[in-house]
Amino acid sequence: MTIEIAIDSIVPDNTAYTALVTLRRLGYSELTQVERSEIYRLDVEGRPAPAAVVKQLAHAEIIFNPNKHRLSYSAANGAADGAALWEALVSDRDDDTSGLLRLLQGPFGISALRSLKRGVAWRLHDGKGPAPQARVEWACRELLANPYSQTAVVRRPPARQPHEM
Repeated sequence: MTIEIAIDSIVPDNTAYTALVTLRRLGYSELTQVERSEIYRLDVEGRPAPAAVVKQLAHAEIIFNPNKHRLSYSAANGAADGAALWEALVSDRDDDTSGLLRLLQGPFGISALRSLKRGVAWRLHDGKGPAPQARVEWACRELLANPYSQTAVVRRPPARQPHEM
């Protein structure tokens, strides 16, 4: 089973703001907002309740701080119904998560965890609403992803449930 975790900042995100300003300067003058989420895709053994795994992860201060983050998750594959939103999921090609995996399995007690991948999801909005797929792909080529060291997948975001503390 795969559980996707999204961690969003509840404080102003300077990285997203810098991307907004830069994308405007690169030619997307209609851009009004850039959002960014840290994404963790957890492959877990068996069929544990996703909410239970997320609750354990929410106690991993190395990833999640409830004073500055909001956490949501999805255990289903596929996009939210009727979603007009596109997001770019950008990941490093050579990201070694083995140390983080051992830490989450050991001290944080997520024993069902078998592997994990991480990335950053970028969502763009302009005066008409969510940016169209072509604009998000353009933003990846121009700024959001380095084609030599990263992969970028433009997708519909999965339907996510908020984690209740």
